[in-house]
Amino acid sequence: MKNRYKILSLLLILFLTASPVLAQEAQIVETAQSVTDDISLNELFTGTLTPIQDVNIPAQTGGLIAQVNVEMGNQVDEDAQLIKIDEEALLIQKNRAEAALNSAQASYEELKNGTTEEELARTRAAYEDAQASLESAETNLELMQELYKERRTLEQQLVNAEQQLNNARQQLQTSKQNLNQAEVNFNQAKREYERSQKLYDDNVISEREYENAKTSFENAESTYKNAQISVEQAETALAAAEKNYKLTKATYNNPTELKQQLENAKSQVNSARTNLKVSKANLEAAERGPREERVRAGLASVKQAKASLAEIEDQIDKTKVNAPFSGLVNRVNVEAGEMIPAGQTVVNLINIDQLFAEINVTAATVSAIKKGDTVDVRGETMQHYIEGEITNIAPAADEASRTFLVKIKIPNQDHRLRAGMFADVRITKGKSGSAVVIPIESVVNLNSDNPHVFVVEDGKSVRRDISIGISTDSRVEVLQGLKANQEVIIRGQNNLEAGQKVEVRNQ
Repeated sequence: MKNRYKILSLLLILFLTASPVLAQEAQIVETAQSVTDDISLNELFTGTLTPIQDVNIPAQTGGLIAQVNVEMGNQVDEDAQLIKIDEEALLIQKNRAEAALNSAQASYEELKNGTTEEELARTRAAYEDAQASLESAETNLELMQELYKERRTLEQQLVNAEQQLNNARQQLQTSKQNLNQAEVNFNQAKREYERSQKLYDDNVISEREYENAKTSFENAESTYKNAQISVEQAETALAAAEKNYKLTKATYNNPTELKQQLENAKSQVNSARTNLKVSKANLEAAERGPREERVRAGLASVKQAKASLAEIEDQIDKTKVNAPFSGLVNRVNVEAGEMIPAGQTVVNLINIDQLFAEINVTAATVSAIKKGDTVDVRGETMQHYIEGEITNIAPAADEASRTFLVKIKIPNQDHRLRAGMFADVRITKGKSGSAVVIPIESVVNLNSDNPHVFVVEDGKSVRRDISIGISTDSRVEVLQGLKANQEVIIRGQNNLEAGQKVEVRNQ
């Protein structure tokens, strides 16, 4: 037992004697210099490239496809015609609408301007004819009444009727001769007027000579029209005289029909009176001019006809399917000869002069960015990043993924990138310039409340409590507790104590 205590005592003495030697043995470490540098916190996302413009172009009217002017991949300019729908049926409708408009316009102008002198003259002539017809019918009735009362005068009445017939024939012949002469004078005055008008336009004759020719033409025209009216009146008088002669002769030859003829004469008087009443009303209306409500109705008809024509012209215009912007034809959905309804998509047109990189980000990222920020974008066929601009940020998260859609616009004038490709987007969430930066592996207790590092001073480890800023996968920004150009331990620091000797062995 005593020997055991002696051995333990000896070992204790040897340990205490060797401890200072062991304590002085240096810890082997690896170091790196703290530097002044820019540091940023980047986050990488993968998204999809989409066109800056992507439009499904519909047919605005239905019909038969007459022409398909493009195919997939074609570059087209704005307003270029892509598709043409047959318009033949619409052109027929347009012709009808134009005719209806012309008719409505003419009727309106006639109502607005009132009765022309020529129309007024015809209306007066019709009234005078009605007066003459009534007088003739009344005369005939008086004759029938006299014949009915006194049949002995039939022979004299027949003579008188024959004389009236001859006079009417002579009057008609004279009126026709006057009409022929008036027509000759009218044609001659017309030619002279047209010749004078040309000479006046060419400054060959004076205005006075031109006006004289014009006046002569107008007078000849008026005389010609009056001669026509006189012929018509003479023909009416002749017809009445012939009828009277036939009636008188028939009565003379067959007195038994006299009573029936008297009744007929009364009926003719009544008809003539009615006709005169109508003719008088027409003449008064013509002299009075158009009624305001009829003019308004005529104007409304013109407007309605114009609207109908405009609607058809709009339908014709819609048979042309044009490009709303310059771009590339992505799809053509119809073929020539196909019948389509209005609203069917015929062409998909895209513009990839610029592209959107669309990504989905978390709430933390969306809070760190804003519209107008620049980010780095690299398409799957590109070697380097290019600068893009955030143009759209979704105001609400997707219900399924709880992420926010972000759209970044990038240039693509050379069309090297295509819609549908993948793209990497690098977003900088934080950045510091001229910061003190150290390797992340040098920090002890990085995610705790007391992060610190060890630096080498005079061959010994010195602890430095630090305050951390931006932290990336490889580097850390030191806000407080460390300066640049200090030798920071990056390997072997986890078991170090402050003041312990160290031996630096950097690879």
